[in-house]
Amino acid sequence: MQNNILMILSPQVQLFLVIILALIMGSFASLFTHRLATKQSLVFTRSKCLKCNHHLHLKNLIPIFSWLIQKGKCSFCHTKISARYPLIELCFLVIFLGIYYVLDRQINSQTILYFAITTMLLCMIIVDLEHYFIPDLMQYILTIFVGLLVVFHNDSFSLLIAFRDGFAFTLFAIALWLFFYFGAGISAIGVDDLKFFFIAGILLGIKNFIAFMMICGLVGVCFGILWQKLMKDETFPFAPAMCISALVCLLFGQYLEISEWLGKLIFLS
Repeated sequence: MQNNILMILSPQVQLFLVIILALIMGSFASLFTHRLATKQSLVFTRSKCLKCNHHLHLKNLIPIFSWLIQKGKCSFCHTKISARYPLIELCFLVIFLGIYYVLDRQINSQTILYFAITTMLLCMIIVDLEHYFIPDLMQYILTIFVGLLVVFHNDSFSLLIAFRDGFAFTLFAIALWLFFYFGAGISAIGVDDLKFFFIAGILLGIKNFIAFMMICGLVGVCFGILWQKLMKDETFPFAPAMCISALVCLLFGQYLEISEWLGKLIFLS
């Protein structure tokens, strides 16, 4: 039985802690993704305005509120600050609250691991949207969190089974790449995507294989069409589809019995 780490705290206090954590992680993600993608130092470097290079004070770093109070401008040089920062923080807030309620409004070890995994998934989406790649460091960190979750749910031996499932996901992705490459002459799946399929297999297991692939394909097609129309770019990032699919299956996989639904549909039973 899982022990609620903060069971002595009232639901209101726990909700407040989730909100604070979400905003902090959103602020961290906006900084982490920018510095990692642009190959800047991740530590020992203070936050600063990208225009005037003035070091930011604590009052300039309050998630969402600093941007609103400053009316979206640097308080030193008055240059407009990108809306990406409050949007990322708001996105983290909404998703963390959703996870908190899906997990029966309990802050325990599982909840913390879900938050950690979600943080990496969202960071991957951000970097892929802005720079068209998924950093290896994020995939390594995500693998560690996923491994901890597998062991937390089961035991260390189950991790070997999870790795087997990861290879199964990867083999399917390779087959998919070969199909599109030789059938249509396009490279539909990149190396970064193949790595993620392996991690998704560890996280979700074979039981969620069909659901993951179907959601991934559906989101990928819809997002790709929208991206090409809005951005006028034939190449579109695939991380949003993969990460959204992985998160949906992680949270609602027990309700997505796709194979059972298909069996009933085929045999009309």
